[in-house]
Amino acid sequence: MLTNASLSQFQQQFETGLRNMLDADALGAFILVLANSMQDERLHAGLTPALREIFTELQDRYRNDELEGAPDDLAVFRSLAETGIDDFGVWQSRTLLPWRLAYNPLRALRPARASNDSFDSIRRPFNEQGFHFDKPFLKPEIMAETTYRGRPLRIMYHKFPFAPYHLMLVFEAASHLPQYLDGDDHALLWRLTEEAAENLPDIALAYNSLGAGASINHFHVHSMLESEPLAIEQSEWRHNGGEAEYPLTVEKFASRQEAGERLAELHEANQPFNLLYRPGCCYIAPRRPQGSFTAPPWMNTAAWYEVSGGFNLDDRNWFETLQADDIEAGLRLLAL
Repeated sequence: MLTNASLSQFQQQFETGLRNMLDADALGAFILVLANSMQDERLHAGLTPALREIFTELQDRYRNDELEGAPDDLAVFRSLAETGIDDFGVWQSRTLLPWRLAYNPLRALRPARASNDSFDSIRRPFNEQGFHFDKPFLKPEIMAETTYRGRPLRIMYHKFPFAPYHLMLVFEAASHLPQYLDGDDHALLWRLTEEAAENLPDIALAYNSLGAGASINHFHVHSMLESEPLAIEQSEWRHNGGEAEYPLTVEKFASRQEAGERLAELHEANQPFNLLYRPGCCYIAPRRPQGSFTAPPWMNTAAWYEVSGGFNLDDRNWFETLQADDIEAGLRLLAL
């Protein structure tokens, strides 16, 4: 789907999938559609009437102790039952060049899972009892099942998105692979980014290693469509040929092979990292592992999007008052 659909076809399939999900009579699907509806005014206006109607039905079940769902979803709905959903409008944005802020209050309700665990190893065995993307109750959240270069690919909506057309790509979901990017995976993702860009020129893929914000130990990558360069892509930085130093070390590679060699070194050193793919290049950011520093409360978990210069804030005061110096100081905490 990513490599053989035009932009308009992709967008239509994305939106149709959200509308169809509302018919699934599943609590998790409702939460996902609510979160995704906040991406832009058109989606929000089109989905809000149905969301309000379903929310009223779910509230009745909740009050009668008849609401069923996964424990995480029930915890989220308990919060929504107290606040209602009318305050969860379209994301608001603010730019502190080159940093990007968004007010996204629903993100406060997402489960932290492994993203807050103390780091011990960049590779852990897959845990069948833990949360993973092959749980039966997640079936309504699948946008498409396909293959890419012979490997099964499950394309899933992000339940608490923070970027435009934010999706999760889960390769060989039924094989229950841990979150570990080997050389073949890297080559696959590099090619996928380039091939998808022929129809979706704004595409980016991203990866968090364990210890660098990965919240689920099941091999997956993020995808988004983002036309505006993120801060990490700006020409002013030394890693892009400029003079300014990024707040933490970033290495840019225009060679797939050289990037793969660097990733192998990081794995060998048990070094957590974040990774952003754009067509023809990637940005690798080795960083301090989660749990080894105290992040400011506004930054919460720092993963690939934060390392790339984008910040989703669930508190309006932070959204309105944070300054560029605050952002840079927060990112420097991740520097090795």
